[in-house]
Amino acid sequence: MKQLHLTLRHLWRNKLFTALNILGLAIGISASWIIYRMVSYEFSYDQHEPDRDRIFQFYTHGEKGDGSSRDQIFIPKAILPHVLHDISGVEKTAPLYYQNFSSAVTHDGRTLDQLDEQVATLPDYFEMLGYQWLAGNSKQAIAPDKVVLTAKRAQRYFPGKSPDDIVGQTITYNDTVQKTVSGVIADLDYLNSFPAQEFFALNQEDLANTDWQRVSSEELLFVKLKKGVSTNSVLDQLNRINSSLNRDFFKEHKFKIDYKLLPLAEKHFATHLTLRSRTVSKPVLFGLLGIAAFLLALACINYVNLTTAQLPQRAKEIGIRKTLGGKSSSLIWSYLKETFATCMLAVLLSVLITTIGLRIFAEYLPEGMNHFNNYAEMLLFSIALIVGITLIAGIYPSWLATRVQTVRVLKGEINQSVGGYQLNLRKGLIVFQFVIAQLFAVCAIIIGQQLRYTLNKDLGFQHEAIVTVDIPYKVQADSSYQGKQFVLKRMIEQHAEISNVALGDIPMSDWMNGWGMDYRSDTGTVQKGLLFKNVDADYLKVYQIPLLAGRTLQETDTMQELLINETALKNFGFRKPQDAIGQILYQGGSPRFIVGVFRDFHQFSLKSEIPALAFSAVKPRLSSFNIKLAGKRSSSLASTIALVEKEWKQVYPGFDFQYQFYDDTIRNLYQQERRTAKLISAATIVTLLISCLGLYGLAALTAFQRTKEIGIRKVLGATVNGIISLLSKDFVKLVLIALLIATPIAWWAMNKWLENFVYKIEIQWWMFAFAGFGAIFIALLTVGFQAVKAAIANPVDSLRNE
Repeated sequence: MKQLHLTLRHLWRNKLFTALNILGLAIGISASWIIYRMVSYEFSYDQHEPDRDRIFQFYTHGEKGDGSSRDQIFIPKAILPHVLHDISGVEKTAPLYYQNFSSAVTHDGRTLDQLDEQVATLPDYFEMLGYQWLAGNSKQAIAPDKVVLTAKRAQRYFPGKSPDDIVGQTITYNDTVQKTVSGVIADLDYLNSFPAQEFFALNQEDLANTDWQRVSSEELLFVKLKKGVSTNSVLDQLNRINSSLNRDFFKEHKFKIDYKLLPLAEKHFATHLTLRSRTVSKPVLFGLLGIAAFLLALACINYVNLTTAQLPQRAKEIGIRKTLGGKSSSLIWSYLKETFATCMLAVLLSVLITTIGLRIFAEYLPEGMNHFNNYAEMLLFSIALIVGITLIAGIYPSWLATRVQTVRVLKGEINQSVGGYQLNLRKGLIVFQFVIAQLFAVCAIIIGQQLRYTLNKDLGFQHEAIVTVDIPYKVQADSSYQGKQFVLKRMIEQHAEISNVALGDIPMSDWMNGWGMDYRSDTGTVQKGLLFKNVDADYLKVYQIPLLAGRTLQETDTMQELLINETALKNFGFRKPQDAIGQILYQGGSPRFIVGVFRDFHQFSLKSEIPALAFSAVKPRLSSFNIKLAGKRSSSLASTIALVEKEWKQVYPGFDFQYQFYDDTIRNLYQQERRTAKLISAATIVTLLISCLGLYGLAALTAFQRTKEIGIRKVLGATVNGIISLLSKDFVKLVLIALLIATPIAWWAMNKWLENFVYKIEIQWWMFAFAGFGAIFIALLTVGFQAVKAAIANPVDSLRNE
């Protein structure tokens, strides 16, 4: 208790430096805690699946004749029969074929709309993942006209009923398909990549499918391999079958497809194979860990700098303790206890800072993170954090204290007594702090500029004041509503508040359909892939996409006419837009007539090149409204949307009107970049704040240590500006050195990051200059207060005190 009392008394006696140390450490601890929670949450996905090292998902690897390749997570249904019957080494097979029932009615009249996560599968699925059955069993529950529900979905259908009571109940999907509940399973109680909640039996057509060419994003396939079986063994068997059956097709179309296996342990991090489950970039997570480590390092550097800078003031105390028989180990232990006490106070303050930070950055944190708690791991991390900070921040100052030379202290040579300690290390640590700060600052500027570029770049179409509305699947599937979208379109067009209305797929999104198409001419056949969007005759007008040649589409019940873009024009060998008009592209044996050519526009994010695209106008597939509003003021927009909703309810009574501004859809394509920009900006602010806390403390200490020198200089005629310059120039030099070191590192890192974008900004000199001048300005503000205070002090007082 006595030692604790002495430690706290010392901290209280040096209130300024104690406060700076506590605040710096608290900010670093808070940032690292939030980042730890994020990273721990993401790395916990699929970690508790039984035998996860033997569970894999099939995916497609395609190679074109030009050497380019592409991976896709979905596979043809034709693989399933071979995996079930012809390939050895597979212990469990679990297809997940997603269903599209959009509404359900229970036997007692309870209606649910907008359902999702419904799949057709095999009994192996439940055994593969180790589901616990609350009612029923895997061998009998998966059967025709049956449905298995998770406990959460079961309570949504039948609130308050027990699993045994729910079994036997009936559910009617889309008013036509009736299923009986045959089982209820407990929801997986750990983070996983399997969101399905309703399970049906595969039909016989799926089990015997032989179509290798058709693929769908709704069809996934998982397997569990037998112990000791390698993935190469399974893939060799499957790819031999694939090559044997499709050799002629690959040769004709000049490409090849192989199949690969994605380990379950890597599924959550396979961002290029994302579908039906959340994914996250592993390099981004490691980058976050790096940021946390840097922030903690900066906080520890502050502590080291401020603590070692006070050694001359504590030299008498240390010298007397050593004269009275104090051992080096006791001095080290004393300093470590001071560091530990400071760290514990910082932890208490970090609780408040963390709470505020979680609220500020709530939209950028993984959904569900705050409800995920691994208490044992969190406790271990907390202990490791406190012990690590205590040792890293306290060990060097404590060692330096043991180097104090008692003889020189007793002679009054205080500054010379501190074991030959030089300023070089302290300066080096300050430079390191500002290198990190300027790295983050430059990255924040460049990422922000790229993000603004992506959102403001001319995408090739007009997207302001456009509202999109999707027609519910149940409406599309109901024959009584067939053609009603054209009625609603005419009703909406009658209003002066509406500029234009079109039916069709939105121009820019992360979803697309595509087919291989042939152009047959006298010189041979050109075979190219072509992406498709289904649009009506007014689509080009709504989005103001220029038509370069020909005419717009005529809506028909089947695909007959095509509009193609400039990229497709070049791919099929046409020299100019007029040459393509009237030409025929073949989809298999079906002819499609080119009636027009439109200008290229961006269909995906700016990370991708503009692909070949065609528009068709098939009436039954026109399932989305694109409504161009005449006004742009928020008040007029709200009233216009209310007007559209009124018309909607007349045509589709009982169906919710759900709309989205198309600008928001485009912004969502860059959600990852927005999140990165926000986190880097926050890291920049935190880094500068921690660095400036250290600068402020060192400036105050420098001014104190040079009090006599400043007094003499003023007596000899030094001006206030001269004194301020004297005290500030050393710090400015350190910041300039940091800028020189940070610049090439930031340039290299940002060039690597920009490689992810096909369309990107150029890195320019002013970005580095802006970050550098900003750092210098902040540093001057930080040390300026102490410099001014010292410069205007009365020299008589300072000399009298000396």
